[in-house]
Amino acid sequence: MKIKLDPKPEVLRIEELVQKVKIGDIKLPKFQRPFVWKKTDILKLLDSIYQGYPIGSILLWLTKQHLSSENKIGDLTINQRAEEYPTNYLLDGQQRISSLCGAIYWDGKNKKSIWNIVFNVKTEEFLYPDGEDKIEYFPLNKLIETIDFLDQCKRFEASENRELYLKNATKLLNSIKDYKIASVTIGDMELDEVAPIFERINSTGRQLTMVDLMRAATWSGGFDLSNAIDEVRDSCEGKNFEDIEDSHILRNISACSGLGVHKESIDKLRDKTSDELKIAADKTIAAYKLAVDFLTNELPLKSIKNLPYGLQLTFLVEFFNINPNIDPIIIRKLKNWFWKSSFTKYYSSANTGLITKSLSQIRSFANGEADDLDIDVAIDFNNFVKDTFLLNKATSITFSLLLAENSPKSLLEGTTIDTYRSLANINRLEFHHIFPKAYLKACDISDKRINAHANICMLNLSSNREILDSKPSKYFLEIERRVGADLMSVLNSNYINEDAFNAAIKNDYGKFIEIRSELLIEKMGNLVN
Repeated sequence: MKIKLDPKPEVLRIEELVQKVKIGDIKLPKFQRPFVWKKTDILKLLDSIYQGYPIGSILLWLTKQHLSSENKIGDLTINQRAEEYPTNYLLDGQQRISSLCGAIYWDGKNKKSIWNIVFNVKTEEFLYPDGEDKIEYFPLNKLIETIDFLDQCKRFEASENRELYLKNATKLLNSIKDYKIASVTIGDMELDEVAPIFERINSTGRQLTMVDLMRAATWSGGFDLSNAIDEVRDSCEGKNFEDIEDSHILRNISACSGLGVHKESIDKLRDKTSDELKIAADKTIAAYKLAVDFLTNELPLKSIKNLPYGLQLTFLVEFFNINPNIDPIIIRKLKNWFWKSSFTKYYSSANTGLITKSLSQIRSFANGEADDLDIDVAIDFNNFVKDTFLLNKATSITFSLLLAENSPKSLLEGTTIDTYRSLANINRLEFHHIFPKAYLKACDISDKRINAHANICMLNLSSNREILDSKPSKYFLEIERRVGADLMSVLNSNYINEDAFNAAIKNDYGKFIEIRSELLIEKMGNLVN
């Protein structure tokens, strides 16, 4: 039976409050943000308490729901209570309570710890000792336990200021132990009902994500969603895919458990047992490894930053979850699907209907029930090659991959470009306007035409700086002089044929773009079969 309590205010002394944390009566749910306060924030809080200034109230949620919670608050390990007892989950006040628990219960081991705080009983100020052990420094972790407090005070006996030191130490003890904090407790509610309350009172205005909610809702003694997500991410680290968003991994854990990847399906994870969730997480790890191997081995992606759309990875992971053993024909079809979904911006504004449809298609294809992956949108080839090149835009990321797919060679040097370097950092200095910007501006060409994809190539930094704003008629002849017999090989690797070369040495931008666009479009057509 649920505990029904209206919002109820009460007053707790700090000593009572930290004791409640210690015994596990107050816990920190894992959907809370990490501890972010700086040392100065902690010292200001302690000084406010010492001076008797208000520090605000805390908000607790009393419930019998067993949620994922932190094992430690500050430097204090929290006792685990029997599940039949209701627990207070801290919704507001984390930074303050963590600071108090950390300072009061510091274990004394790491002297550089953020919790190693002392009170100078001579100057009445809180500070970090920085390795010094002065007689007037009273460690806060010696404050609560009576024996520790008395032992610490004995040190003052050797000082001529012992009366002042003892007076201020006692004042410190009383101010910390007896300081009263207003506590408001709300009754047992569903997690979905608590979420908007948390969002409204959270000082950062941070909304709870689906990952936050499911992290709390799916926790059990045998499964921790945070750990599962971290394990997936760790498995992809060697391939520069460790920055996968939590929400993307959660989608795949849901899919690997037999559910969908949209919010309503993910919410059903709360009904799974810990064993079922662990199995789904293990399957997700294995599938991610295969999907990332496919992207980095069969396609020119060098990191997750090169992925045009997150859903592409989501669906590839589900494919490899179902079908880990694939032949060359399947690989070719998956590559066709990747390029077409990228060129068409198919997942740029994915809605629930499209996501559900795509998930069904990928599952059917993986199970051998469908011969191909259908994308029922035509590619606008002309618009793609004319689109403005911006490195933070999905279409330009796709265009960068199109350049890398052709194993480009440096125009001036003829050496193969390190596309890993260019793509891994998405560095604008590794990309070059073939007809330089300054030259085209002087010719009164619009920015849109100057920055078109069809005017962009990969170029190493040294060559980029050497060319700068040279006329194409000048530096294209220099290319011919330097690379000699390899001229056409170098040009073709950058989607430039002999006709485009001739247009460049005539400074004919319109003709050059027309010819290069045709070459790019031809390659796009080949990639999507």
